[in-house]
Amino acid sequence: MKKIGLVGIYFQGAYDALHANVPEGFELVDVLSKDAYDRLADCEYLISRLDIDPDIIHYTPNVRFWQRWGAGFDKVDLKAWGERGIPIATCPGVNAGIVAELAIMLMLAGYRNLLQINRDLRAGHWPRYEYFGRSFMIRGKTVGILGLGHIGKKVAALVSAFGAKVIYYDIERMYEQEERFGYEFVDFETLLRESDIFTIHCPLDETTRGMIGAGELAKMKPSCMLINTARGPIVEEAALIEALRDGTIATAGLDTYEKEPLPADHPLLTLPNVVASAHAGGNTKDNDINMVNYVYANIVAFDQGRPLNTEKDIVNAQYLKR
Repeated sequence: MKKIGLVGIYFQGAYDALHANVPEGFELVDVLSKDAYDRLADCEYLISRLDIDPDIIHYTPNVRFWQRWGAGFDKVDLKAWGERGIPIATCPGVNAGIVAELAIMLMLAGYRNLLQINRDLRAGHWPRYEYFGRSFMIRGKTVGILGLGHIGKKVAALVSAFGAKVIYYDIERMYEQEERFGYEFVDFETLLRESDIFTIHCPLDETTRGMIGAGELAKMKPSCMLINTARGPIVEEAALIEALRDGTIATAGLDTYEKEPLPADHPLLTLPNVVASAHAGGNTKDNDINMVNYVYANIVAFDQGRPLNTEKDIVNAQYLKR
């Protein structure tokens, strides 16, 4: 029986689905804390969710393949694992729809002052007209998308359905998307200047870390709303706080931050023009089974020497021994 080490923190539904759907010929071994890392000694496969202690590499002498739950890999030492000959795979696109929905929720909540209105109501006040001059609709706005990947494409489709114009910047030009849906490719500077809503959907790496700083924020419209459901360090947080305070930009909707969890006294949580979520973009009960199926399909395919779900699933291919 081949063993799969289950590492990290899982919601109950995801945990139950993983155990209920273990492929034939495999055994799932719970390794849900660092104290249990010794149980990885006999495991040939890993499934992990959220940040994993880097020391795990010293507890995995027999691991042949590491499957991440979700699409993130920014805190993994890709080179170290690759030099050991261990491929690391992610699940690109499986969370795309639900992360895109969260991005839309942040846009709507920010544009319609949902949190402020809800607070007023709970305080016994009826603010029907107070936010009239500060509320907006997505229709007719220009939504600038930084990164037209799996999530970016979903966001583009959703805001288009609201009647927004989509412009985008990506390191790869998406000609088919432009032809089919009328999206407009622009350079990064134009994306900053022309977006009414600037929404971030690129991965975090050394080229995108700190990509949105004080200089970039200063080029945005004063009425711009910034949405970040990607990774916190793409935006320089101190610069964002200052920009929100002094009116350089109007609003921010955030699901990710430079350091998580976000402290209760964090300056972002004191600003009335911030809608804050808790890195929950990929967390819905009804998407768990989709992720489970994807994760196990990759493990079985690798074990049988077949191609994975997509050729882009392996994120450390450049470091694997040839």
